[in-house]
Amino acid sequence: MSTMTRTIHTALLLATLWLVGCSNEPAELTAAPLGQRPVLESLADSYTAVSNEKLSTSPMNLPGEQRKRFVEEVFARSGYSYSKTLHRMAQDGIDKTNQLHLDLLELVLMPHRSPRFPLELTDIYSAQELQDVAVVERQLNQR
Repeated sequence: MSTMTRTIHTALLLATLWLVGCSNEPAELTAAPLGQRPVLESLADSYTAVSNEKLSTSPMNLPGEQRKRFVEEVFARSGYSYSKTLHRMAQDGIDKTNQLHLDLLELVLMPHRSPRFPLELTDIYSAQELQDVAVVERQLNQR
């Protein structure tokens, strides 16, 4: 192989590696921070946008599995992970005197709250999410 051919191959390899490194893949989503008004405002904007773009009915009229997918999309659109946020709330606990915590909790628990259709939590949540939901519900109901 000539020096010119090797140079071209090397340049093509470097260009390919650069393009792969600059992909449009989103960064890994993280848990939404608790108790921050801008986070809730971002989630509220995403809730409205996803509702308007994808639904012809209120999200509360959806079956549990679809409602969970809706909530996951709301979190993702705001740059957060629904599952990681639920897990953080279960681990860190919620402050029932903090309205910002309660507002976020309302969105996090939306997939199974006030169902319009019969539902099994095992049809909606993963095993870890089931544990986290149980912990958060217990915290919420403690006096």
